[in-house]
Amino acid sequence: MTQTRGLGVRLHDLWNRQGVQRFWRYSLGSVVTFGVSQLVFLVVYGLQWASPQVATLWSFAAGIPVNYLLNRRWAWRRRGRPGFREELLPYAGVIAVSIVASALATGAVDNWLQTADLPRAAGIVLVGTTFATINGGLFLAKYVLLDRLVFRDRPRSGPADGRPRDVERVP
Repeated sequence: MTQTRGLGVRLHDLWNRQGVQRFWRYSLGSVVTFGVSQLVFLVVYGLQWASPQVATLWSFAAGIPVNYLLNRRWAWRRRGRPGFREELLPYAGVIAVSIVASALATGAVDNWLQTADLPRAAGIVLVGTTFATINGGLFLAKYVLLDRLVFRDRPRSGPADGRPRDVERVP
């Protein structure tokens, strides 16, 4: 006789999968990073301190340390010194795509606004929404790239006997 498991048990089992917890930690970390980046973007662009492209650079400069630390240490639970080629360079590549996409999109909307007869506040909202939309749209793609490329488990060279050592991951 087959016994059916209750919904609560199935949800508990699903939640306990490492990938599911990692995704939710990544999501929460992304919300924090988004808040920091969006605030910096709106302040720099909204107060007319810089163009949307420069505001994008400032917002990423503020968000990258927060994002990297939350993702590496909390979402993927990585400790120890990161490898430049194995981790930092791929991370920089993933973030560079986000920066370029955000700068191009916000710049295009800002250029269009130069010809539109809209109040400045509406322009700030449109460009800020564009920034948020691009980064929100890249959310899943960044997760996959970070999981498969940047923070993936790699065997490390082991002790003198040549056996590989596991990546240090804290439960």
